[in-house]
Amino acid sequence: MIDRDRRVNATDFGVWVSEYDAVGIDARHRPPQAAIEQARGCAFVVCSSLPRSLESARALGMENIGACEPLFREMGMPYANWRFPRLGLAVWSVLFRLMWAVGYSANAEPFKEARERARACAERLADLASLHGTVLLVGHGSLNWFIARYLKSMGWKGPRKSPRKHWDFAVYCHQAT
Repeated sequence: MIDRDRRVNATDFGVWVSEYDAVGIDARHRPPQAAIEQARGCAFVVCSSLPRSLESARALGMENIGACEPLFREMGMPYANWRFPRLGLAVWSVLFRLMWAVGYSANAEPFKEARERARACAERLADLASLHGTVLLVGHGSLNWFIARYLKSMGWKGPRKSPRKHWDFAVYCHQAT
């Protein structure tokens, strides 16, 4: 569980991000039945290499993971090596994500490279869908948003807005021409 009131300096925020990436999911927060049913209909499962992605797939009832690839990991969160000020985790998250979008990338992959990785993810998913029919990606927030944009630019149809909450999902379809 994330303690959103915890106040840390920027360096400790970086430590927290690393720790967060190393842990799995909170077992008390189960996926909704609609997500489980949607997952069951997929022929191939793709996860990132982060523990929470693999555990989420298992919570959805997916035991046979077709691909577990670092390509699909969350977009890295930059952070600075500052001792002051001490701010809440949510404040640092928003601040560093905004700074990252305008070019600050200390301790993280640059924004432009992350966007290119999202494009590669969309292409990989399209390839997997052509091989397997239906593909479930158990992914991560920011990356999912960019993947959705690239899938749409490749002719895939999906919801106007990408889901933002834990366990939310979206379905994207491609019509052969």
